[in-house]
Amino acid sequence: MPTRHYAVMQRLRPGWLFLLVLSAAFSSEVVVMVVLPYVLPTQSSFSSAALIDACLLTVLLAPLLWWLVVRPLRQVADARQQLLSFALSAQENERRRIARDLHDGLGQVLTCLLVGLRTIEELSSDEQVRQQAGELRRIGGEAHDEIRRLARGLRPAVLDDAGLVPALERFLQDVRASHHVEATLTLACVEPPRLSSDIETMLYRVVQEGVSNAIRHSAATHIEVTVHCSSGAVEVSIADDGQGFDASRTLSGHADSQPFGLLSVVERVEQAGGTVAIESKPGAGSRIHVRVPLADMDARHA
Repeated sequence: MPTRHYAVMQRLRPGWLFLLVLSAAFSSEVVVMVVLPYVLPTQSSFSSAALIDACLLTVLLAPLLWWLVVRPLRQVADARQQLLSFALSAQENERRRIARDLHDGLGQVLTCLLVGLRTIEELSSDEQVRQQAGELRRIGGEAHDEIRRLARGLRPAVLDDAGLVPALERFLQDVRASHHVEATLTLACVEPPRLSSDIETMLYRVVQEGVSNAIRHSAATHIEVTVHCSSGAVEVSIADDGQGFDASRTLSGHADSQPFGLLSVVERVEQAGGTVAIESKPGAGSRIHVRVPLADMDARHA
């Protein structure tokens, strides 16, 4: 955690803040009661005295509450946003490193092993050795494919090299092969724009989470991902025909289990300056719709 952000969080201690607010209210009321006799008209009713008392107390308390409560809370909110951005960036960097190590390290070792087994299979005169080498090569090939799949799941290289749309196409291709569901990508763009790396990563993770939820929890058989581009925004939606859930109850925290995946989606999108709508009903499937204004992207990544 960055020291600057930690210091901001440490300054806001609930106990001290409570005592400061009480002290400020007490002191302000004492000052008002001392000043009130000098500002009241000679003939004043109880209601007018109460009104003047309230006005004076408000004038005194407003700047104090701003400095004691509002300003520290705004600093904490800003620090939380920066910490979230820092954590997401660190997470993606670690995913990128692990994916690279899997591909370049273990993947290359398995490739050398497969080449050696193929050489043994081709050059050996013993039929039993050739069969065993072929079987081991088949198992090694499956392990190699699994490592490549894991590396793409952690951080697909195509996302950095070619952009969001090719990465989504590769991801949905893997989903169709691994889970045997109908997963399609609909592109409503004349020419897909290259967005900033952070925005493309965020949209890719949102789709990844939405598709994974549809498969694991909703038993969906058809998933449709739509990417819509306009001059003002990029919109991505994930719709499925699964079992669905009570979206309002789940997102409000009243469900039996906490929807950490969906909450992560909301935090990622809001961190990028976008909006997210999650619609679902039991037996009616689910739909996640994300909209990120292009103006906000330019402002954040200028």
